[in-house]
Amino acid sequence: MSEASLSPNPGSPVMPDERVVTLDVVRGLAVLGILVMNVVEFAMPLAAYENPSHGGGSTGLDRLTWHIQVALFDGKMRALFSMLFGAGLVLITERMERAGRGGAADLLLRRCLWLALFGIVHRFALQWTGDILYAYGLLGLIAIAFRCWRPVPLLLAGVLCLGAFVPASLWQHHQAAKVREQAAQVAVLEAAQQPVPKELSDAKERWERRSAVPKPERHKAEIDAMRGSYATVFAYRWDYHHTFQSAYLYYYFVWDVLGMMFVGMALCRVGFFAGRLPGSVYGISIGFGIVGAALSLAWANAWARTGFSAAELELKLWHDMLHPFVRGIVGLGWASALILLHRAGALRWLTATLMRVGRMAFSNYVLQTVCCTLFFFGYGLGQYGELSRAQTMLVFAAVTAIQIGFSWIWLARFSFGPLEWVWRSLTWWRLQPLRRKATIVDADA
Repeated sequence: MSEASLSPNPGSPVMPDERVVTLDVVRGLAVLGILVMNVVEFAMPLAAYENPSHGGGSTGLDRLTWHIQVALFDGKMRALFSMLFGAGLVLITERMERAGRGGAADLLLRRCLWLALFGIVHRFALQWTGDILYAYGLLGLIAIAFRCWRPVPLLLAGVLCLGAFVPASLWQHHQAAKVREQAAQVAVLEAAQQPVPKELSDAKERWERRSAVPKPERHKAEIDAMRGSYATVFAYRWDYHHTFQSAYLYYYFVWDVLGMMFVGMALCRVGFFAGRLPGSVYGISIGFGIVGAALSLAWANAWARTGFSAAELELKLWHDMLHPFVRGIVGLGWASALILLHRAGALRWLTATLMRVGRMAFSNYVLQTVCCTLFFFGYGLGQYGELSRAQTMLVFAAVTAIQIGFSWIWLARFSFGPLEWVWRSLTWWRLQPLRRKATIVDADA
């Protein structure tokens, strides 16, 4: 979400013709594409986000929708967002250095601290369980310290952060496999009519809960709560929100988001997002992205054949170890394709639209939350748990159309999105000009 500008005067508003257009185009894809997965979390029980057997349907068109989501979108758009955020830290620093002004660290720290506050409001007030603003704000405070590193060390730092998922996944697999083994021991003891120690009995219960086929009544309490009043939703999600912005942040997002930020900072320094690299580099990136998507699809097919069983520990292990890398590779494939389109002047209507959406990524990200919560939650239309996975794509299409229309109309008169303007004004401690003073530059300019 970080603003990327080449403006010679860092204290003035960034005018349209001073921005890195390709970065805005890629950001537009990321903010629209992230809703492909997020709409599932808005629409149905949280467990259904990863496992179709928990809600939304797991056969026919619903299953096909899940396969497409896993191959092309799951985690890929968030990876792009994280990389673009890191790129923004570098671009702002470079812009201030070119202008001969210091204070970049102070500016970036304020930006991140305000973003963390926005994230708290977004999660707790607007009830979005998948908020990423808070994580970006907090972890951006760490990334700022590395913004002046050279590309290779930044890339290595990113790979090392993402690599932390390998030992973590191996340990989680070891723990789960131990429970599975203990449950098997119980079966042997019971067959021999031998007493079963409490430790093994508890392990058997845990394994049975894990491997049990989900039943509709399992999520009844969650569905009923989410169809309730705002106060009911607020109370029901309270503990989950706190866990997500505390424990989950520190054992998962710290490696996930920070690793991608470092990668984005490295790629920004070599000119990747500005489209300055040879076309062959972007072509290779697209090729790797296709391979990554194929690997995701192969894994999805393998898991689907098991009936989406949570007992398939080895499949889960491979997914958990490789997913952090695969999603970044696929995300860069998406970005490379858009950069080449822009450079070739092809599909100008598409790149121009994505550019406008990307310039208002912060506002559009929150707009998604407003639209989806009012459609699905009880204090709106109360459609939570009503739609299948495939049907949620209709909601995705409708909200996407709203975002595109909003972006075109708003940017016809103003230089920044509404939340971008608020964020920028708070960061600089003074109100920034909002009305547009220059003709907007299309993505083909």
